[in-house]
Amino acid sequence: MRAMSVLVDRKPYNKISVRDLIQEADVARSSFYAHFRDKDDLLLHGFRDIGINSAEDIFREGGSEGYPDFAIVLFRGAEKWKSMSRACLNLDSATVASHHMRNMLIIQTRDWLKNNKQFSPADIDATVHYIASALLGLLTWWVVNDFPYPAEAMSDKFNKLAIQGLQGYEND
Repeated sequence: MRAMSVLVDRKPYNKISVRDLIQEADVARSSFYAHFRDKDDLLLHGFRDIGINSAEDIFREGGSEGYPDFAIVLFRGAEKWKSMSRACLNLDSATVASHHMRNMLIIQTRDWLKNNKQFSPADIDATVHYIASALLGLLTWWVVNDFPYPAEAMSDKFNKLAIQGLQGYEND
């Protein structure tokens, strides 16, 4: 991951090759392929560095009013790994990492809604995609605008908006 982090500071993710990675890391091509399928696989392994091994690691219990903290893990990870965040959330070309992140958000949100709130199956799908898209959109805005607020402030803002939206929907 160090080599990827160095390289994304120099050029866009889509311009980085496996050859660039192995030269920067000073490893043999066979060593790289013994651990990763391609550069996207290496990037996905980077999620472990910010504490995300599976969808279950995205939300943290202990949010307000019985809701989980939807966003803190992603905002803290993005703040810690700014260069990698810029590479993953590049508006010019969606990466496999942003798709992976969205899928994990969808899985986790769907599971949480099924287990904790009373939504019809049709309502769950719409709500899941709303929350995942809103979180990924706000995270992308924050990264593209060079992290103008601390991670905790962004997470709090997202959680307030998401909870207000869910509570408003529940009251309909």
